[in-house]
Amino acid sequence: MSFQNRTPGKLVGDAGEHYALSQLSFAGKYAAKMPDNWEAYDLVVEAGIGTPLKVSVKTRTQSDGWKSSKWFNFDDRKECDWIVLVFKPNEGALRSWAIPFATAKANASVFGPNRKDAWSRDLSWKKLTSGRLAGFENNWTLNADPNTPLSPRTEA
Repeated sequence: MSFQNRTPGKLVGDAGEHYALSQLSFAGKYAAKMPDNWEAYDLVVEAGIGTPLKVSVKTRTQSDGWKSSKWFNFDDRKECDWIVLVFKPNEGALRSWAIPFATAKANASVFGPNRKDAWSRDLSWKKLTSGRLAGFENNWTLNADPNTPLSPRTEA
C-alpha cells in the first residue's frame, strides 16, 4: 500500500496496534504484530502457556462520529483470545482496555437476528468506564479477572 493510499482510519488503526504492542512489551509480554489484513486478530502474545494468545485491537478517536456513537464495535465471528480497545481523546492521555474476548462478547450488546449485520457487537463507553469492565483498563498483564491479584499461575 503506497503512502498516498493510506486512509486516516488505517493510520489510526495501525497506531493502536503499535500502542498495544508496546504496552504489552513494557508489561513483560513477548508480542508481535501480524501482517496487515490478517484475519480475526492483529497481535500474538507469548504468555508462557504453550499456545500464543491471539489479540484483536480496535481503536477509536474522539470525533463527530464518537459524539453520536460512544462505543467500540467488533465482529463476534472473528474469534480471538483477547480484545484491546484503544481510545484517543482530542486532549489528554490515551485510554485502553485489554479484555478477554469471551468477557467482551458476554458484555456486548446483542442485536436481533433480522439485523443485516447480526454478528456485529458493541461495547458502550458506559460499560467500559463503570462496573466490571472498568477493571480491565490498562490491563497489560492480561489478567482475566482484574479484581483478583495475579499470581504466577493465574497470569495469562
